Amino acid sequence: MMIPEKEAESPLQPLPPVPCESFLSIPNEIAVNYVARISKMYYPSLSLVSKTFHSLISSPDLYAERSRLGTTESCLYICLRSTNVPFTPRWFSLWVKPNRNQTDGRIMEKSSGNLFVPLTNPFPPYSNSTVVVGSEIYVIGATMYDDLEPSSDVRVYDCRSHTWRNVPNMKRERRNAFACVLDEKIYVMGGCSCYDKYSSWFEMFDIKTRTWRNLPVIPDIHVRLAYDGNMDGVEGKIYVKDCRRQGWIYDVNEGRWSVEEIRYSSTYWWWPKYWCVIGDLIYCYSYFGYIWYDLEAKRWTRLEGMEGLMKFCRIQGPRNTTFAQSMVGLVNYGGKLAVLWYRSVGEKKNIWCAVVKLEICHNGNGREISGKVEWVDVVLTVDNSYDVLCCLAIPI
Repeated sequence: MMIPEKEAESPLQPLPPVPCESFLSIPNEIAVNYVARISKMYYPSLSLVSKTFHSLISSPDLYAERSRLGTTESCLYICLRSTNVPFTPRWFSLWVKPNRNQTDGRIMEKSSGNLFVPLTNPFPPYSNSTVVVGSEIYVIGATMYDDLEPSSDVRVYDCRSHTWRNVPNMKRERRNAFACVLDEKIYVMGGCSCYDKYSSWFEMFDIKTRTWRNLPVIPDIHVRLAYDGNMDGVEGKIYVKDCRRQGWIYDVNEGRWSVEEIRYSSTYWWWPKYWCVIGDLIYCYSYFGYIWYDLEAKRWTRLEGMEGLMKFCRIQGPRNTTFAQSMVGLVNYGGKLAVLWYRSVGEKKNIWCAVVKLEICHNGNGREISGKVEWVDVVLTVDNSYDVLCCLAIPI
C-alpha cells in the first residue's frame, strides 16, 4: 500500500517567523485573529515562546475566533482504563507533528511523530453514552464499568476552555445508555428498565432550550434488552442496531418507529460494533473488509483502495485476535476515516491509528468510493492491562 508523499494541503497557514517583540506590541484582537489562522499543531511550541503567547493560546477568545473564521481542526480524543487499578479513566488527545516526514510508501511499525498526549484536567468517570456537540463532550448518566448507581446527571466538558459545567438532568436515571446527536438535539435511550412502554426509556435533550422530552419507546423488546448496539442520526432519522440483522429507524419529524429493511448479502450480513456517519453514508468494518451503506438505496458496498491497509492490520492467530476484534475505534475525523486498533507486544499494547481520505466519484450506477491512506502511526503505547473505552473527534 502506498502512502502519499505529500500531506493533503490545508487551508490553514504554516507558522511564519514573527519577531516576538513586534508581534506582542499589536492590539490583542489583532493578535487573536492572526494566531487563529495558524494550524493548531503549532500551538504547543508557540505557547512556550512567552507567558503572553501561553495566555493567548489558552484564551477562549482564540477558539471563538477560529470558529468564526472557519479554521477549526478536528482533534482526536481517546479514553482508556486499566483493569489493574480502580476504575480511573485516562483521557488523551492526538498531537500531530508539524512538517511530519512521509514514508517512502511502506508502512513502518514505528511512530513517525503523531502521538496521543495525556490531558491534565480531571475527568469524571467515562460513560458509554458520551457524545460530541461542537467543541464539547457530553457525559451522560453512569457507566457499566464500575459500581456507580444509575444516574440522571449530564456533565459537559468544553475542549476549548478546558472547563466543566452541568446541564439539566435527564428524566430517567441511566447506566450504559445509548446516545447520539442530530440537529442540535441529543437522543438517549436505554440504560434503565425496558419493560414499561410508557416510561422515559427514550428521551431527547434540546440543546437550545435546555429541556428534556420523552419520546415513543422502540417496540422491539430485544433492542430494549440489548447491552451492545449502535445508534446514530442521519438526515432526520435515528438508526438503531443491535447484534441481530434487523434494525430500527425513528423518524424525528413523524415521531414514529419503523423496521429498517436492509438488503443483506451473504458477504455483508453483520453490523459491527464500530461504525460512523460521514455525510449521508454509514462506514464500518466487518470481517469482510471496509464497507459503506447507502441509506437511500439501502445497499452495502465495499470501500475500494483499502486492501493494503487491511493486509497490514490483519492480526494472525486465533479468532479472538483478528483485526475486527482488535479494532477500538472508527471515527469521522473531519470528513476522513480515522481507524484505531491495538497490537500487543510482550507486556505492552501499541495503539495504532490510520487516517484515510475518502474519494467519491459519481457515475451512471451511483457512487463509487475509494479510500486513500494518508498516514499510519503507533500513537500510544500502554501496558496490556489498558482497554480503550472510546474515541471521539472534536472540532477545535
